[in-house]
Amino acid sequence: MTLASVRHRWAGFLGTFAALLLGVAVISGSLALWAAAQPRVPDALAATDAVVASPSFDPVEGGFPVYRPWSPDEVSSLVADLGATPGVLAAVPFRTFYVQRLVGGQPAGNPRDSVHSGRAWSSAGLGGYTIRDGKPPADRGEVAVPASAGVPVGSTLPVLTAAGPASWTVTGVFDGEGFYVDEATASELAGGVRVIGVRFEPGAPVRLDAGAAGTMLTGDARSAVEPEQDTRTRWIGAQLIIATVFVGGFVAVFVVSSTCAFAVTSRRRELGLLRAVGATPGQVRRLLLTETVLVALAAGVPGALLGALAAPLLAGPFVAVGLEPTGFTVGVSWWALGVSVLAGLVVATAGVWLSARRAGRVSPLDALREAAAERRPMTKTRWALGSLCVLAGGGLALLLPGSTAQDKPTIVLASAMFLLVAAALLAPVVVVPLVRLTPAGRGATGVLVRGAAAVSARRLASVAAPVLAAVGFAVLLVGTFQTASEAVDIEDARAIPAASVAAGVAGAPGLSEAAVSAQTGRSELPSVAYLPSGESIPVSGVPDFSGFSVPSVLGFPVGSEVALRFADGVVVPLRVTGSSDSVLLPRDLVRRHDPTAMAQVVHLSDAFVPSPGAVAMTARAYVEREAASENDLVNLFLAVLLGISVGYTGLAVANTVLMATYGRRQELATLRRTGATTDQTARFVVVESLLAVTLGVLLGLAVAVPALFEARAGLQEEVGAPVTLVMPWATLAAVAGACALLATFASLVPFLRRRMLSVGARTMAG
Repeated sequence: MTLASVRHRWAGFLGTFAALLLGVAVISGSLALWAAAQPRVPDALAATDAVVASPSFDPVEGGFPVYRPWSPDEVSSLVADLGATPGVLAAVPFRTFYVQRLVGGQPAGNPRDSVHSGRAWSSAGLGGYTIRDGKPPADRGEVAVPASAGVPVGSTLPVLTAAGPASWTVTGVFDGEGFYVDEATASELAGGVRVIGVRFEPGAPVRLDAGAAGTMLTGDARSAVEPEQDTRTRWIGAQLIIATVFVGGFVAVFVVSSTCAFAVTSRRRELGLLRAVGATPGQVRRLLLTETVLVALAAGVPGALLGALAAPLLAGPFVAVGLEPTGFTVGVSWWALGVSVLAGLVVATAGVWLSARRAGRVSPLDALREAAAERRPMTKTRWALGSLCVLAGGGLALLLPGSTAQDKPTIVLASAMFLLVAAALLAPVVVVPLVRLTPAGRGATGVLVRGAAAVSARRLASVAAPVLAAVGFAVLLVGTFQTASEAVDIEDARAIPAASVAAGVAGAPGLSEAAVSAQTGRSELPSVAYLPSGESIPVSGVPDFSGFSVPSVLGFPVGSEVALRFADGVVVPLRVTGSSDSVLLPRDLVRRHDPTAMAQVVHLSDAFVPSPGAVAMTARAYVEREAASENDLVNLFLAVLLGISVGYTGLAVANTVLMATYGRRQELATLRRTGATTDQTARFVVVESLLAVTLGVLLGLAVAVPALFEARAGLQEEVGAPVTLVMPWATLAAVAGACALLATFASLVPFLRRRMLSVGARTMAG
């Protein structure tokens, strides 16, 4: 019976099939990306049998583990002890530093990789690298380069380091990545050592114990020493993947449940006939559940394969936009295929469950009903859930006056989301009054549309609800983000007093010391230091400053002595001389202990002096450029989330309109019998669908726009300056236009199909 029902009503299941197909594809592809995005052993350490990591500490505020660097004496002692262990072939400190190739006087290559692309040749064996042409670098000014660089032996290679520009002579070429120099140069340019690579003699049994000095890692556990920059990049990508899975799953449940609810409403007479011939409520529920499971299996398998095939194509774009580190690849993950198909089944059954329970209570007398008028557009469940969401959204809004400026945007977003759900649930209540206020065409079309809305509010609400959610979601998120960006730009520009600044070019992570020294102006040098507890703290090297100032929250009173460990691992006892918002130290002291530190900006007090890797710009332009790098990622998040939500919304609108039009065949046939032409009937259905889309847009704006004003008020209070409200008109037009086009197309499909069949019949008769 279930198979016969699916075959007979296949058009009614197309929306559910498409929603589940896309949902499973999103989940399958996302899981494949997530599996490939796990930390991996760096290529430069791939040939090690074990690595020793420096002591790690978990930050109090949470986040990634912090690896405290060893001091030079600790490194020498540990290397000697490891090297003396029976069976150990070599124990080598792994030093990295910033270096970028200069092309045309400007840094080239990936700036994220350049932070740790410089290494000492003594550690080349840890990656299994050997010279294939030339010889290893042995003296200052010599370098071995990867074959992919295309630089022959004997060539001069201009580079930029944290110290400044330099010219190195290429003495060797190898297969691999990075720039390898002599030990002395690496020691000068690199910071503290956090990793020691260990290689064993072939076949020799080795028992290593680093004791309290570090952590011994072997096998896949070596991935823990992946560069922090790569780990953070993977984390950003993981957030997008997780958000995609959750949004895709949530919207899929929403679409499937709304589709099934409308389908059950349109099948009341059919279900009443089943009840009249003896079907029990349980049998009706099982029928609907089994139908959906069959559709879920039919959609889940190809959907999982589609996602698995699409995921590898996203590896390149993920690396290009900074969501994954260089070398990221995606393979086939069989467990992801199985989990995604299972997730599709769960989503399908969750979406149809409430509708199936309601269908089991259909009375046999409903089989005798011929009228299409709805007896009760609002069920008790919709009233209850809608009222709860109104109370939740209103209650959060009442918290705004007493909340802090930082908490207001979060409260506004949460309140608006509850109210959007409430508006979707309570839409049938306001449909009829809104229809009376909304122009729906002149003459007979307008009369018919208003009359149909009065007796079929639930049908219009079913089309308006997904539009409402998409418009509200898009306007709220995009508008809040763009308004917040304006506020951040105002605040950051105000924090930079100079009219013009010198900053690193877009392809470099900062300014070299040579570029800073060439300018006339003030510049702080950011670095990191470690408290005696092991906790890391950001520090700033301030010019013409001779003290040691710390925030009071650290608990070090003025006059106390603190043993501060710097980025090179050296511990220096310092006496606290004052209190400030951040940790301030003399700039020369920070530079002496952190050769990898790079200033971000110089506040110019004189004309800009050209220097490799540096560029002059206004303070406002610098703030906008820095914000743009973060905005690009946020825009990508928004694009993915909105793409999924709007795509599903369009699917829900098209499917609901298509099912409604097919289900109204008798009503439309009656119109034809009373004199309406096919074009007039089609116009009536299209206008009614567009009216539903218009109602959804208006209801979505009614919730989102006040929330935007509240969010702007919170931002103004936070930055202490007027903030312009940014209304995302382009996003609104795109979402509303897409929904309108899909609704129009879905309304016309039955008429186009009938016209094609009629033309075919006349052709055959001729």
